[in-house]
Order: sequence, then structure tokens, then C-alpha cells
Amino acid sequence: MSNDNISLIILAGGKGKRLGQEKAWVEFEGQTLLERSISRLGSLVSQVIVVRAPGQKLPVDCISGRLTVVDDLYLGKGPLVGIYSGLRVCAGEGGFVVACDMPFVNPGFVRYIIDLSPGFDVVIPRFGELLEPLHAFYSVRCIETIGEMIESGRTKARDLLEKVKVKYVDKDEILRFDPEKTSYFNINTKIDLNKAELIAASLPKIN
Repeated sequence: MSNDNISLIILAGGKGKRLGQEKAWVEFEGQTLLERSISRLGSLVSQVIVVRAPGQKLPVDCISGRLTVVDDLYLGKGPLVGIYSGLRVCAGEGGFVVACDMPFVNPGFVRYIIDLSPGFDVVIPRFGELLEPLHAFYSVRCIETIGEMIESGRTKARDLLEKVKVKYVDKDEILRFDPEKTSYFNINTKIDLNKAELIAASLPKIN
């Protein structure tokens, strides 16, 4: 699938209570976490969408170019609402969704997931029984189904997979791109941030 038809949807609304600041503003290796997500993945797509909490301020340097900022349509109902809010403004066929607190997203692995997306509504990594819905591709064909789920009070991303055509990316495929299994590492606490700094020092740089 051409990247002209794909968006990047970054969920940036995390309050970061255990970090003491909103996750989008957390500094890591000279960038905020939001800027890092954009710089690592933005070149893979034609449109970058940032989903924020209503009224949330974002790092000023990010508000430029081809960045589209959209508010969560339903406040406080979880990441499926963020996915829905982002998909509704996609200019193309769908979007790769990632949480901004994942500092080690692998561009090669993301490109692989996007390349698998034709013919599927969702392409999602699966490591054993563990799924990563915030490191996955979603087609705009999911919009209606997600909207109906939200209206009925079902807001778990896993429930969506029962209703759409899914391609699972399993362990062997994941490890080809991410043998250290850091793609899904997310920063929730200051301890996580310290650990991320140690991981960053040990990993080869990815451009």
C-alpha cells in the first residue's frame, strides 16, 4: 500500500500522573516523546494526526507542517475513542496508531505492518496471548463499527477484533524486526523513564 494513503495517528492525551507531567511533554534524548514519535515515523506516511484531550497544549515545535491535531470526541473513555477520533480525520485508507509514550517504535517494523494492511481492517502484533492495540494499523472501514461500539458502551480495543477482518503479526515476525522486544515499551513512571534511558544507551540508533 502506498504511504500516500496512510496516516500516522499518535495518541497524546496521556495525563502522566505518575510521571508528574503530561506524557507528550516528557523529554527523552533531546526531544519530547511526541516529537520523537513524529520524527521516527512521520516519513512513512502522508499525514500525521495527533489526538489530544480537549484543550490540551502540545509542544509548540510540533504544531507545524502536515500535522493535524484533533480532540478526543469522548473524554475519558479510553484509547479506542482516540483511535476513532483519529480515523475520522484520516485523508486516506487508514492509519497506523501509536501511543506517544512508546519511545522505541521501530520504523522498519511499522512499515512492515502497513505493507500487510491491504485487504484487512486491522493489522495488530500478537506475542502469545498479548496484543498491542496501540501499535497497529486500522482501516477507515472500522469507523462505523467503532462508533457503534462506543454508543453501546463497549470501548475495549480487543472487542473490535471480533467484528472486523484482522491480520495478526506473530512472534517470529516481531522478533525479526525487534529482537530486544522494546517496540512496545512505554513510559508510565519515572522508573520507566530511567529504564528507557538505559535501554537507549544500549541500542543501535535507528534513523
